[in-house]
Amino acid sequence: MNQPIPDGYWCYMVCFRPGSDRMAAGTDIVTPYPGRAIAWMRQQVRLVAVGLADEADRVKAKTWLDNLRTAGAAVRELQSGSGSYGFQLTTAWGVRWMWVGHSVSRLSALSTSETHPALSGRTPIH
Repeated sequence: MNQPIPDGYWCYMVCFRPGSDRMAAGTDIVTPYPGRAIAWMRQQVRLVAVGLADEADRVKAKTWLDNLRTAGAAVRELQSGSGSYGFQLTTAWGVRWMWVGHSVSRLSALSTSETHPALSGRTPIH
């Protein structure tokens, strides 16, 4: 029997060096709650903002963090399942930081007690 996997939210943070499209750093999380997804994104922005060398860059991050209406709208956007939400910060040094949250659609998975028709009669390899 197929079991539904609940909807969830995948968030990630990536950093790109100046003039490059190659990721320099990144981390991610999957959570079942849109509020937790946005809270994680905000926490990651706080962690990066503390280490920013340029005061103007810290102000940009703090301005986004202080806008609680935007945070509430981001939660509703993810909850609606209509797409994704993101925040990007390009520093004075050209380093590009991106924080993005996506809603993850429902998938189904096979339970361990059911065999897939294509594998019927075959012995599993261990």
